[in-house]
Amino acid sequence: METLRLERYRGVGLIRFHRPEVRNAVNLRMMDELETVLREWRQDDAVRTVLLAGDRHAFVSGGDLSELHRLTREEEIYPVMARMGRLLLELQDLGKPTIAAVEGAAVGGGCEIAVSCDFRLASDRARFGFVQVRLGITSGWGGGTRLLSLLKRSDALYLLLTGEVIDSETALRIGLVDRVFPGGEGFEGAALDFAERIASAPLGVIREYIAIANRVRQEGWSRNEMVELESRACSRLWETPEHRSAVEAFLEKKRRID
Repeated sequence: METLRLERYRGVGLIRFHRPEVRNAVNLRMMDELETVLREWRQDDAVRTVLLAGDRHAFVSGGDLSELHRLTREEEIYPVMARMGRLLLELQDLGKPTIAAVEGAAVGGGCEIAVSCDFRLASDRARFGFVQVRLGITSGWGGGTRLLSLLKRSDALYLLLTGEVIDSETALRIGLVDRVFPGGEGFEGAALDFAERIASAPLGVIREYIAIANRVRQEGWSRNEMVELESRACSRLWETPEHRSAVEAFLEKKRRID
């Protein structure tokens, strides 16, 4: 691939954005390649968790304005915005845990990608900003909606309306990121360790919990319906070899102790 670098580590599929000459800005080619890999890895049981990363300078710096600004009219740019919006919906609904590992800057569309993931990890030198307002536009890929669902309304609106770029500690305090690790050579290792811990869960359990989490995010589901959903999920997994072998191992250990 031209704009992405793909790697695998013990159940983790790593997607590295790779357009360093433009701080990993998203162009049409990157959209094509990201769509391809997400659809392939959705079906690949060897990939249990997807980790997205950039480099020490930038996670993603947003859309590539040098390419996208050739489209000057609403009817020209809308299909591109809508396409990336649908692509981030695919990322959000991948059926597997997704993690954004932000070591450098995630601004504009980079923040929109990050908030589409289930987890956001940051280095202590990472920066985050919904800077679209500085260009006289809103977020275009669904990131503003996700931010308003993720954060306290006033915190989200403040970031959207001011375009302020915040550091990782501030992002952690307001709930934009989940963990902060030291930057430098150890950051990617810490992010991979985090991803591998999640990927170590049985694939069936991962899928069921992601399905439950997605239902919780949707409106209109009662507590009774959600309890029923969990009961069904547990019952489906009850007969799997993973469950049977884990129970046998537990009982055998208990017998030895007794």
